[in-house]
Amino acid sequence: MMDNESTIEKNRTVTFRIDKNVLDKIKSHATFERITLNALVNQLLAHAVDWDLVATKSGWIPVPKALLMSWFDKLDEKEIQSIAEEKGKLVSRDMLYTMKGKYGIWEWISILRGRAKAAGFSFTQIDDKNDVKFIMRHDMGIKWSKHFKSFYESAFKELGCAVKFDLTENTIVYKLDKKYVQHDD
Repeated sequence: MMDNESTIEKNRTVTFRIDKNVLDKIKSHATFERITLNALVNQLLAHAVDWDLVATKSGWIPVPKALLMSWFDKLDEKEIQSIAEEKGKLVSRDMLYTMKGKYGIWEWISILRGRAKAAGFSFTQIDDKNDVKFIMRHDMGIKWSKHFKSFYESAFKELGCAVKFDLTENTIVYKLDKKYVQHDD
């Protein structure tokens, strides 16, 4: 009974007027995803609040994937690693404060999750006994996998968090001890 009461306190009923064409698209997408309209609207609003409203203010810009990939093709791996390490130390702190108002490991993971979703990347979290594994499939090639590894590793190091990586051409896997990802919701 306590769980039901806490759920009721977290949720509110609100009425909105929504353009018919937008509603039709949302309904269609909910059906395709096999989730309720309510669940989809909550997901969309959460993403808008956690990402869309703050991302551009913290320096994110949308750039076509093909353009980014062509730029990386022109760089050698040493340059990519050097830039990623440097920016992982500096940019991540700015992003965290601007987007989350707090400099923490869980907030950084939240940004990485939101960024993956905004970019259309697959992002999975797997909880093991002692570790939490995050898997992001980006389909942008090995240089991007190496970039993400260097950038993320540098940011996690600045946060005082040990992290282990595994890479493939199109996927990056990073694993953290559960002690680092304890958070309050």
